[in-house]
Amino acid sequence: MKQAFAILLLSVYLFNIFGYRLFFSLAENSADRQMIASLDNNKYDEKELVQIKLPLNIPYLADNKSYERCNGEVEYNGIEYNYVKRMVYNDTLYLYCIPNQQKTKISNTKNLYAKQNADNSTNKKSEQSFLQQINFLFAFNENAQLFNFDVNGTSSSHTITFNNCTILKGFTTKHLQPPDLSI
Repeated sequence: MKQAFAILLLSVYLFNIFGYRLFFSLAENSADRQMIASLDNNKYDEKELVQIKLPLNIPYLADNKSYERCNGEVEYNGIEYNYVKRMVYNDTLYLYCIPNQQKTKISNTKNLYAKQNADNSTNKKSEQSFLQQINFLFAFNENAQLFNFDVNGTSSSHTITFNNCTILKGFTTKHLQPPDLSI
């Protein structure tokens, strides 16, 4: 009897750890498959489509005069979108997306469940020490700026972070005595 009760408690515990994550993952995959199937069969309202324009800085780009069907997804402001069609014209990528309401509801439910189960019993002192540790780690990072210049004379900068906290293999952290210089 004790063994059966222990197995029951262990299975409930493991379901709380892994089961909900698996359940939400399967539900999101099912919502994705349903949405892709309806998009492949052209079962969507053209009025619901949202256009996204992205600049492309690719040389020798072939222009398309018509839209083509594409698969993909993006999340913006908590709403999940699926790509419907795309077109590359001049130096711009045009994407038409449709909101995936079912996946958005599942994702919001998953996030709400995670917030409810999070440990919120921290005090201010532990938060401050944690923030000090993070600031200590960021003190050893260097930022380098990369600049891209267009033909029009405009420039855009991108920041790349180099992490210097790692020690390369073959180097040691011990302080060794320097070699003797005897001439």
